[in-house]
Amino acid sequence: MDANKLIQNHLLKRSPLSYTLYPAGVIYGFLQKLRRTYYQRNEYKPPCKIISIGNIVSGGSGKTPLTISLAKLLIKEGKKVAVSHRGYKGKFEYNPHLITDKTGILYDVQHTGDEAYLIASSLPQIPVVAGRKRKEAIQLLLQNYPDLEIIILDDALQHYYVHRDLDIISFDASLGLGNGFVIPAGYLREPISNIPSQSIAVINHKNEEQTQIPWLEKIIRKGMPVFYCFSSPSCFKDAAGNTLPFSYIEGKRIVLTSAIANPASFEQSVCSLGLSFMQHYAFKDHYAFSNTFLPQKLLELNPDFILCTQKDIMKLAKYEPLKSRLLALELEYSMENQEGFVNQVLKSVR
Repeated sequence: MDANKLIQNHLLKRSPLSYTLYPAGVIYGFLQKLRRTYYQRNEYKPPCKIISIGNIVSGGSGKTPLTISLAKLLIKEGKKVAVSHRGYKGKFEYNPHLITDKTGILYDVQHTGDEAYLIASSLPQIPVVAGRKRKEAIQLLLQNYPDLEIIILDDALQHYYVHRDLDIISFDASLGLGNGFVIPAGYLREPISNIPSQSIAVINHKNEEQTQIPWLEKIIRKGMPVFYCFSSPSCFKDAAGNTLPFSYIEGKRIVLTSAIANPASFEQSVCSLGLSFMQHYAFKDHYAFSNTFLPQKLLELNPDFILCTQKDIMKLAKYEPLKSRLLALELEYSMENQEGFVNQVLKSVR
């Protein structure tokens, strides 16, 4: 059984296998609670405010776009902001580095990891650090930028070593809580009961047809304020960073490629533009596109253009045969009740 079928049959809905594994999930959830309690007793408390953005389910839920959006909103409010990302799959993952300065991005995507690079390229006006050791990453930021007011930790909900003034929990509207069970019986990294009630919930990718979200009641019962975030295609960008309109590829032969947690969402975004594609070459999340046969594979149908995601284009651009055909689909994110969201965040970090 492949990973997608496993997720659909046993993690997103309850099955004999998930019920069999339920006791293991209870134990895992209890251990996570003990771990949270243990580390919070001796947590590092920086002199600035800390906001963590994360999720309680495995896989993607729109954390990084939310991080970028929040940083932009706080900058508009006049706040001095920085971002810490774990730099997953990058060379700096285990050795924190500042990856930006006033001149721009200092390292390539192989050093920073794809998501940290995307953050740095989307937020050229603020410092960004890559590295999973968050205490060291924060100290590095403060050594170089001692007047920082807020540091956003992307993908750090389960990182308990550092005190957080606010947790923002990102949910995918379709995936939700999965089957409601904890790993390995379900999709949850930890039980809902572990989450502080003063956290903020952000629901991503809610469709207009979704008038009700059944699992949301569990979040509301926690007393958490809930906000909705939507994404929509805005333009294409080529490997050189040039912006191109959607009409640029109308009637052309197109293939897709992606290395994200939810490849179906990429397909939906492309189809929403009225575009059709010949093939989608989907790889596991954060795949480095390191196979030397990859260009041959992506070009086997002789496409005019290869559409990819914002975080994948820099990894693919290293292949010269692909470079002239690569286009990244840029997404624009908007928050429903944006003013209320910003006020809630600022209230939590006063």
